[in-house]
Amino acid sequence: MRTLEAAWERAKLLRSWQDWTSKIVRASNKILGDNLFNIYIFGSLVRNEALAGSDIDILIVAKELPNSLIERVKIKMDILEEAGLPLVHPFEIHLVNEDEAEIYLIHIKDEFIKIQ
Repeated sequence: MRTLEAAWERAKLLRSWQDWTSKIVRASNKILGDNLFNIYIFGSLVRNEALAGSDIDILIVAKELPNSLIERVKIKMDILEEAGLPLVHPFEIHLVNEDEAEIYLIHIKDEFIKIQ
């Protein structure tokens, strides 16, 4: 896919972020099941500072996750595939366990939207 086409597709996804976020939530529920704890949106979108090149930060908190980075990437890729996201998309998925989520929540303070 050429760069301009990829940028256009990414921009379309950014405009329809709510629909895609719902798909990511459903996919997370399917992949993680009872292990899913919470899902948050944070970053420039929540602060109303998002630009065309911004990403959409989604924090997916699982009760337990493997320590292996490779295993975590596999889980994240399974979620993205289940959600039907194309290869080029504006979503930055942060997959963490409950302890790691505390660090995120300290840094993002009250600038988040809890979506599950």
